[in-house]
Amino acid sequence: MPNASASLRCRSRGFSLDRWRSCGLACPPANYASPVTNDDPHAVTGDLARLRDWWAERRGDRERSIAWIHDLENEDEARNAVNRAIDSGATLIALHIDGDDSASRATIAFVANVPTTDVVEQQPGTSDHAWMEAVAEIRDLLEPCRVVPPDDSSVDSAAHAFPAPGVPAPNLPAPRVHSAQAAITSAAQRETAIIFDGLTAHAGAALVSTNDSRAREWMLPATSSTDPAIRAAQSFLDIEPATHFGTNGGDATSLRAVLSLLDVVDPA
Repeated sequence: MPNASASLRCRSRGFSLDRWRSCGLACPPANYASPVTNDDPHAVTGDLARLRDWWAERRGDRERSIAWIHDLENEDEARNAVNRAIDSGATLIALHIDGDDSASRATIAFVANVPTTDVVEQQPGTSDHAWMEAVAEIRDLLEPCRVVPPDDSSVDSAAHAFPAPGVPAPNLPAPRVHSAQAAITSAAQRETAIIFDGLTAHAGAALVSTNDSRAREWMLPATSSTDPAIRAAQSFLDIEPATHFGTNGGDATSLRAVLSLLDVVDPA
């Protein structure tokens, strides 16, 4: 429960405290600048201004219509879901595909060319042995894919060292990573903005960026994260996230909060 001063800060910044509570957040982070004057609700700075400008550049003269897409299992399902949403009038896709799976972490480690130790967090209470086992599992998944060592000048060729979808071995990228990749690619091809969250969605976005640089113009991570794999993916994408909540993945709370922020900077 936020204290009185936190409640006052929320109100002074022009946000509904109930809205933030409904998203599981006590109060907007400090870098969410308030409207400069209460008489000018559009005069915002910081992350709110960036989000407003990002959306304005992509919406054009279209009304905002959001379609939620989540828990996709394969590429065909992803493409069909995105195309149906856009054909039905969606102008913004909210994509959430999560799951603390080794395949997503391995995909990010490979494409971003970072050590496997950099994509696995040793959380409090996790023994050194358990953490080392998790790292070893990711390393084992990557071993068959190290045919083309990625480097700064050949990231694209390194990404293509992964097998095509449907190839049974090795198991990278996983079907859900391919589904995230397909969803983001489909939205970009239809010139429709997509805000995404979740570990698997970030793995898919990393793959997209190696194949279609233009897709970067249409995708936006929802928030910063304490998950090292998500941080590695965002660093590789070189796209500043919409917000800086510093969450640890899981549910779609951060994505819901970003959509609430759009209500502030782009009121219907």
